[in-house]
Amino acid sequence: MIEIILGIGVATFIVYTVFNVTYILSVKRTTDSMAAFFKSIEENLKASLFELRGTLENLKKITGDVGAVTEEVKQISDAVASVERNLRGMYDYVKEGLGSAAGAKIAGVKAGITTGVATLVKKMRKGRRKDHERGTEREK
Repeated sequence: MIEIILGIGVATFIVYTVFNVTYILSVKRTTDSMAAFFKSIEENLKASLFELRGTLENLKKITGDVGAVTEEVKQISDAVASVERNLRGMYDYVKEGLGSAAGAKIAGVKAGITTGVATLVKKMRKGRRKDHERGTEREK
């Protein structure tokens, strides 16, 4: 009976050893494939990080350019606003100056025309009276 128990024990040990050896080989293969996977990821990450650095440098340049362009647009906008204010002020000045000068000139022209028309009407009336008087004297 001891021989049977010893045989079962040896058989169990052999099965256990075979199972552990296959398990250890499986773990080794898994470890090797994980090492290859991590090495591949590391290489990909190095390339990606290099590319990311280049992209970030380009983005930094673009951001700087956008900042410069924005500043230039602001300066142009301020200049246009200043020109608009100056033109508006000049227009108001010219409008007031021309308005008062034109108003005075128009009043002068109006007075001149009124005087001229009044004088013309007076002369025409006198001329008609004289013609009328001559015509009535001729008939007599």
